Amino acid sequence: MQDSRTILFVDDDPDMLEIGGIVIRQAGFSYVPASSGEEGLKLLLSERPGLVILDYFMPGMNGHEYLVELNNNPLYKSVRYIPVIMLTAASEDDIERKELFELGLSAFLLKPFGNRELVNVIDNVLMLSDLRGKNKELVEQVKRSEYKYQDLIENASDLIFTLDAEGTFVFINRRLASISGLDRDGWLGEKLFDLVLPEDRELTRLNFEETISGKARIFEIRLRSATDENIYLSININPIFERGSVIGCVAIARNITDKKKLEQEVTELKNFNESIIESMGSGLITIDLNNRVTSFNNGAADILGFAPEAVVQKTLDEVFPPEDCERLLMNIHDPDQGLLNREMRLSASNGKAIFVGFTVTPRYDMNNRRVGMIISFRDITQIKQMQTEVQRMDRLASMGVLASGIAHEIRNPLAGIKTIAQTLEEDIEPDDSRREYVSRIVRQVNRMDDLLKTIFSYAKPRQPKRRCIRLQEIVQEVVALVENRMRRQSIKYTESFASDLPLLYVDFYQIQQVFVNLYLNAIDAMTEGGDLHIQAQSKVTTINRVDRRGRTFPYQKKSALYVEVLLTDTGAGIDDEALPSIFNPFFTTKPQGSGLGLSIVYRIITEHEADIQVESGKGKGTTFRILLPTEE
Repeated sequence: MQDSRTILFVDDDPDMLEIGGIVIRQAGFSYVPASSGEEGLKLLLSERPGLVILDYFMPGMNGHEYLVELNNNPLYKSVRYIPVIMLTAASEDDIERKELFELGLSAFLLKPFGNRELVNVIDNVLMLSDLRGKNKELVEQVKRSEYKYQDLIENASDLIFTLDAEGTFVFINRRLASISGLDRDGWLGEKLFDLVLPEDRELTRLNFEETISGKARIFEIRLRSATDENIYLSININPIFERGSVIGCVAIARNITDKKKLEQEVTELKNFNESIIESMGSGLITIDLNNRVTSFNNGAADILGFAPEAVVQKTLDEVFPPEDCERLLMNIHDPDQGLLNREMRLSASNGKAIFVGFTVTPRYDMNNRRVGMIISFRDITQIKQMQTEVQRMDRLASMGVLASGIAHEIRNPLAGIKTIAQTLEEDIEPDDSRREYVSRIVRQVNRMDDLLKTIFSYAKPRQPKRRCIRLQEIVQEVVALVENRMRRQSIKYTESFASDLPLLYVDFYQIQQVFVNLYLNAIDAMTEGGDLHIQAQSKVTTINRVDRRGRTFPYQKKSALYVEVLLTDTGAGIDDEALPSIFNPFFTTKPQGSGLGLSIVYRIITEHEADIQVESGKGKGTTFRILLPTEE
């Protein structure tokens, strides 16, 4: 019984036998060595291998004599058909190849050769031998029954065809018609390259030329069906030898259209899912069980400022500070944790902290094994600011109502106190020292009355009476009021207005009050002197925020023309802790301040649908940035 997976290796070189054995065994074959031609013939009968690899030059019986003995001695008739591969280090001129192929040689391999080359030749020879054996069996079957032969070839599930040395169809089974809907008789005599799509013709030609040179090839092509649909074929093509020369090719082609469509659908689904993930506004980070980042979508890159390629394959603690990692992965092993929405400050690439709302969920593979975690998050910094603004406006509204009621009730008894004090002052002699006490009472009542007027102004502000006005006119009025104080405190004041500054559309007196309060605050902050500078220019922009009441400006959806005013001083500045509270009513850092100046400024700015922002730091001075609406 022949063993097709056993290879007999005949060579007088022990090193060659050892190397050949390693290569053959690694390729999955059984290995039988022989050190001479005579030993090889004996083992051929006893082992009946599927293939013989034979060295040409050997002492005693060389490769040529081996083949002659194998063909002429009746003793070896039963093993004469076993394919033989000849190895030699001699040049082509020293060996009569034609005669060797006539004696039944299957392939010729020159030394030195690579491991892969040897295995490929073995596979091709075995495949060819198997095909020849099948062809021989088919021929015998044809001799017995023409019908059986036709049924075997014509009804094969694969497309079987043969080509001549020019690539012309010599035979095509009927499977072509069922696959493509094309008439096979029309293709007999035509070339393979004409059947293939133009895009695949060069690939087909290259593989065909390789096959004609004696090498088996496997490749894929596309052809057009009668319905103009692409058909994918996987082709296994092998050379056909006759007297040692390749006279054509035989090929078996399998229809893999459904497989290709499935692969395409999987690829499209993968691309679709990836496009969704990359297009999400939310950040999405996946990590493995070692907390190593495996994916980082565009949303995460936009929110945090990290480039995906700079983060992927890093551990989470290499991207974020340890305390951030600890909060992100808190309680991830708790089965009762569930999909909890949590909030935290997360460090971005520039070191700036942003508020995020996030969830952390386990990630499982197809076998329901946990392979990592999914961190999904959104930037809620603006939402947090909105919440702060809404809470502030709620407090302001409540305090406004309360202040209005209290101020109204207080003014009545103050009026009585002032009247009685003034009457008492008239009754006391001018030189009486107690008259000064009464005068102080009247002054304090007047101060209290001024404060109550300010509270009334804050609690019940009037609607702006807008008109078109130049910014310079407002500033001139303000500077006239405060220039004496600036001179006394050695404050250097400068102005810089753009020449094309548009007209403002504001309430003159309310905006004047805004600048009076801002100028006075700047002057109070520069007790030892300093610089106060105002500059203004036109700017087309959008106010990208909500007001302190949480309502959206009606013109936020598109850009508009504003006048941008920057008022900068070199004063003491404002602490970072105090900065968020400076617009709150009754918040002040001045010993004698009421805490209503900036809150009134803020109220007027919001009523004008304008914007005010502040930048400051302790000892760094302060800059107020104001966007005022124009006549546009």
